[in-house]
Amino acid sequence: MTTTTARHGQARRYVENRHIEYIPPDARHGKPWHQFFFWAGANFNVFNVVLGGITVSIGLTFWWALVAITLGTLIGALLIALHASQGPKLGVPQTIQSRGQFGFYGAGWLFPAVLALNIGFIAAELVIQAQAMSGVTTALTMPEWIVVLAIPSAVIGIVGYRWIHRVMQATAVIVGVTVVVMLAQGLQHSLPASETTLARPSAGLFAAGVALLVIDMLSFGPFTADYSRYLPKETNSWHLFWANYAGNIVSTVASCAVGAYLAALLPKLTIVGAVGQISGKWALVIMAFSLLNANTFNAYTGSFQILSAASMFTRLWRRVRAESVIVRVIPFLAVLAAGTVIACYGYQQFVTNLSNFLDDLLILLIPWSAVNLADYFWVRRGEYDVASFFTPDGIYGKFAWRGLLAYLIGLGAELPFVYQPDYTGPLVSSLGGADISWLVGWAVAAGVYLYLASGTRQPTRGRPAAAPVA
Repeated sequence: MTTTTARHGQARRYVENRHIEYIPPDARHGKPWHQFFFWAGANFNVFNVVLGGITVSIGLTFWWALVAITLGTLIGALLIALHASQGPKLGVPQTIQSRGQFGFYGAGWLFPAVLALNIGFIAAELVIQAQAMSGVTTALTMPEWIVVLAIPSAVIGIVGYRWIHRVMQATAVIVGVTVVVMLAQGLQHSLPASETTLARPSAGLFAAGVALLVIDMLSFGPFTADYSRYLPKETNSWHLFWANYAGNIVSTVASCAVGAYLAALLPKLTIVGAVGQISGKWALVIMAFSLLNANTFNAYTGSFQILSAASMFTRLWRRVRAESVIVRVIPFLAVLAAGTVIACYGYQQFVTNLSNFLDDLLILLIPWSAVNLADYFWVRRGEYDVASFFTPDGIYGKFAWRGLLAYLIGLGAELPFVYQPDYTGPLVSSLGGADISWLVGWAVAAGVYLYLASGTRQPTRGRPAAAPVA
């Protein structure tokens, strides 16, 4: 019995036994520089190589695609680096913290939205991985590769937070070196003159390229703090900000640049096919495995959305939350399985669906980010009662009308400026086809929220942000 108990104790040391609730001080660990390698590993991958190719395939020449990639990344990464700084201070997942702006039940809309985001990215990433491995060998069909590639992602996620970070750090180094080599190999081949022209593209086309990268970055926003919440509360916010910002920018711009160059060089091939032709099968293998941990952290965060929704049923939550490992792992596997099934059935129309999917997400996430950051940095200045995130009777109430109203107004302000395949806003043509909905939505939502919150005394009763949640 003693041996069995000891083994059980050892297992608990290596398998994460926490989920959406507050991370107490004695469980905190890590340094800001870990975030640089985590987010570099998250973006040195074949997904961003393909995304860079899309910026060329929509009509931008290589140099203008590179400008759009850089600008969009700088803007989007700025927002998610600000979201990351909330993790050490509050010690809870990002969407749980959003109850401070929208209320206990009012934040409920965010859980299914982020869950759809996570499942969609898992499906997209598995398709790209399977395409890469199919370029190496056709021994397995696309659906078979998708299932096989999902297995190591499941193993990493079952162990949890520490191994997600460790694998991501290794990914940053291995795939980072690979991306540099791939770029060097691509540069040995000259682009056609039509792809090196500096002739200015239409405003709409350039804006579309920028927006694609803004949402690529901002798609991390609803769960950036999930991967910084274990850092000690006294972590230097500026060090964390710059580590996150730099890690995202370096990896995203480099990966997308490779994809854009290959798309401009070999426009008749898919990006994965171009990688195989220019760099060889060794690069395809590494590209396939570059997304294993991305699948993991999307499923990991997706499980938090299920648990966050479950926590709205307070009596049920009190009963099940103590079974921490089981409560975390079962939703994790369910989310990964859902993404895998969608990938198996939807891989044939992948590139078109990916672009449209990202554009749709942009509309939903921009005003949420604005309200969340405005509340955290300007209204409450990082001071929250964490215990109230977990009860409808807390100081943030069931529904926080200011946050919900500002979000809806920001969402409505976006619509006249949206330029999508299925919908074009009435003001788009007057802007030369430029989609600036993301900029308008963020500014309006933040402005409205700050106006509504100005002069309002913020509640301070309850335990301080550092208090553990029982």
